Amino acid sequence: MTKLTICIAEDHTLVRKGLVRLMNTFERIGDIREASNGKELISLVHTAAPDIVILDLEMPVLNGFDTAKYIVEHHPDIKILILTMHTEEVFILNLMELGVHGFLNKNAELEEVERALYAIADRDFYRNDIINKVLKNKVRRQKSTGSGPLSLRELEILLLICKEFTPAEISKRLQISEKTFFNHRAHILRKVTARGNVGLVKYAYQQGIIELLPPT
Repeated sequence: MTKLTICIAEDHTLVRKGLVRLMNTFERIGDIREASNGKELISLVHTAAPDIVILDLEMPVLNGFDTAKYIVEHHPDIKILILTMHTEEVFILNLMELGVHGFLNKNAELEEVERALYAIADRDFYRNDIINKVLKNKVRRQKSTGSGPLSLRELEILLLICKEFTPAEISKRLQISEKTFFNHRAHILRKVTARGNVGLVKYAYQQGIIELLPPT
């Protein structure tokens, strides 16, 4: 089993060290490197790119938003998990537009931290109550316009992504190759002008598509 590499940027030493100790107990987590601000984290990323970065939003020198923006632009393959106490809609929507992969409240339970990291690694996003609440509020303020430019096959794939199936699971379910799945996903991303799966979930909420999902 390939271990995931993590970089964490958090200026509060106790919080950062506590998270590192916690993640060291996770079965799939390997090397963990630490930074106290965004500038230090970017230096670590340039040295050796991790699979996932965990970013606190409020940091000195370079904050989490600007750090995330830099990583998205210069290291698009790195997954980003935002750690914050601020779950206001404007913060979450801006970061989703930017292309981050998930959010965790600093009061999250230990099990959720592990669940979020694996979801981001395996499915490209972590959808929890933070995202659901923000998107539902946004949907209430705008009129649903249907599935827009998506074909039936693309809509089917979008729904499965929203249900948090992995690429391998979606490919098997639809009896297509993973290469075909990723080609479809790339077309969907271009059509809806999203950067990643979090953006696709946002689009599904905005269009009312996600309401078509059966209960899990």
